[in-house]
Amino acid sequence: MLFNVSDSPPAELQSFAQADSLVEYELRSFSISEQQISRSFVEVDSTFSRKIYHIDLPAGFSKTQLHAELNRRFHSLGISTPARVSFPDRQMRIHLEYKGTIFRTLDLHTDPDLVYNRDRASIIVAIDDFQDDEMLNTLSTFGEPIPIVLPVNHPMEANELQKSLAGRYERILFWLRNDADEDLMQQNPGVALRRLQQFENVLPNAHLLLVGSDNSPESRNMAAQTDLTFIDARKALYLHEKLGKASFLEELNKLKSDQSYSLAIITGNETTLRWLGEKLPELNKAGVELIPPPKINF
Repeated sequence: MLFNVSDSPPAELQSFAQADSLVEYELRSFSISEQQISRSFVEVDSTFSRKIYHIDLPAGFSKTQLHAELNRRFHSLGISTPARVSFPDRQMRIHLEYKGTIFRTLDLHTDPDLVYNRDRASIIVAIDDFQDDEMLNTLSTFGEPIPIVLPVNHPMEANELQKSLAGRYERILFWLRNDADEDLMQQNPGVALRRLQQFENVLPNAHLLLVGSDNSPESRNMAAQTDLTFIDARKALYLHEKLGKASFLEELNKLKSDQSYSLAIITGNETTLRWLGEKLPELNKAGVELIPPPKINF
């Protein structure tokens, strides 16, 4: 069941061709190829034929999400999108109805021979003010496995932060930083190693961020001297508000297929989380599945 509430009157549909363009735009945004689509017509009367889109989809594809996006797209034009699901095959038929007339139909079929390719990627949000409940609530509303990473200089600080966040946000990582807010493992390996050894005693189940590069393996070698769990962020994409909205959103496209990044670290604030919230539906439509960042033990 889909509901839309709007204070403004709906715009007018200019033509059925306009609706066809919007349908095909949404199908492309879901990475549905032209080879998966066929079209036919049903004569309604002597002056009007209804176009039917026959769409083959792989198992695992969310037909309800496609329905929701079509509903969102067409609601502002005064077009309703009633749908019916047949059982047990769970095929879906979506109608586009305008002023009491069904003028387009989308028949969604599951084709077991099609492979549903999902691109798995991870997002981490770096925050300094863990007391900002609004930011934590925003992250929770995304419904995605997005951890926060907190900068710490000592495991006792990490232990207190973890206690403070208990029951408020459970996905927590720690990033060893110095007083100048630089990565401690790269800037002062001797102190960093002592801190990691202290982590083993104070907070052995903590997950820590591992940054740097493959060309400078010091951090990796240091991590290998402990039994701690790390998140490998040496090839992460770093995003922040100073990029500007357009560049920020474009950079997130690098998490899509055939791109070189599978992990993005975002400097979190009200602005970047708003941008992220706008982008997540598009990434999901494009086949990006967010997963917890992979853990490694050396």
